[in-house]
Amino acid sequence: MPHDEERQRRSRATGRLTLADVAREAGVSPITASRALRGTRGVDPALVQRVQEAAARLHYVPDPAARALASARSAHVAVLIPLLSNALFVDLLDAVQRTLMPAGYVTLIGVTHYDAAEEEALLRNYLAHRPSGLLVTGLDRTPDAAALIAASGVPCVHLMETSASAGQYSVGLSQQAAGRAITEHLLAAGRRRIAFVGAQLDPRVLQRLEGYREAL
Repeated sequence: MPHDEERQRRSRATGRLTLADVAREAGVSPITASRALRGTRGVDPALVQRVQEAAARLHYVPDPAARALASARSAHVAVLIPLLSNALFVDLLDAVQRTLMPAGYVTLIGVTHYDAAEEEALLRNYLAHRPSGLLVTGLDRTPDAAALIAASGVPCVHLMETSASAGQYSVGLSQQAAGRAITEHLLAAGRRRIAFVGAQLDPRVLQRLEGYREAL
């Protein structure tokens, strides 16, 4: 393709190909091109194929910022975990991505290092991208971080713990009950000198410790 035509296809402001360029290549309106690329129902399959082929020829990559501006939401889901060195959280991230990708969402990963201030900073940064959802680890965070989540209006699910609070969604288990159940199992087996070993920087470990103490 001649260089002057290539330049005409690109946005003067960014140098990037735009949705309008794809629409022009496919011979459709920008609205039709947008609907076709989003997989919106009601678009003629032949048009969808034509638009997709045009996008592939131009090597078009959608602009997530423009999509977020138009819809007030992006295709991002932010996931905040404490550490990547813990295999449990690596498995969690793998499962999250395998679930979200087929549904058209992209995972934004943030590592808090068990630092409340770092988690708050990550929340401020990721919420600025207008994510479609938040997955955060645990229920323990600063009042400012909790207020950021509440004020954002972004659906949020708390992982690894359970909450009885109205409107607060969680997926996990009672860590305290788990610590108690494990210790009671050992007591029932006749064990009487039971030690507890855990990393205290994880609040969920401390909850299991409390269950251990209750059982003893």
